[in-house]
Amino acid sequence: MITLSYPNDGAGGVITLPEDLAWPDEFDWSPVAAAEQRTLSGALIIHHSTRQSGRPITLASQGASWFPRAQVQALQALLEAVAPMTLDIHGRPFEVTWRRAGNAQPLEATPVYRLADPDGTHPYLITLRFQEI
Repeated sequence: MITLSYPNDGAGGVITLPEDLAWPDEFDWSPVAAAEQRTLSGALIIHHSTRQSGRPITLASQGASWFPRAQVQALQALLEAVAPMTLDIHGRPFEVTWRRAGNAQPLEATPVYRLADPDGTHPYLITLRFQEI
């Protein structure tokens, strides 16, 4: 199960996301950072440190997971949230916020097929971009 829990005026709320969303950047992040520098003699010095946060988490339909328009609208309303949210991916909880840096769009939603006046059940393909905090 994949869920997104968010604060909502103290009451909170939960949005259940499609089970089969792909996590394409799951292994693109390392918890260890390194910086290299050379001494005057040419020796290499490598400094290692543990990253405290900042892991990007992208969840995407990738053509398979359909999400109803009403839920897309609920996610869109959450784009105003600045408080931390809890993203639970199959039992692995992450404290996240929307990833907005650069030109990243935190939410992309594309209808599976076009309708002039879609209702709340109309299917969409989604991409969600979070950043662990």
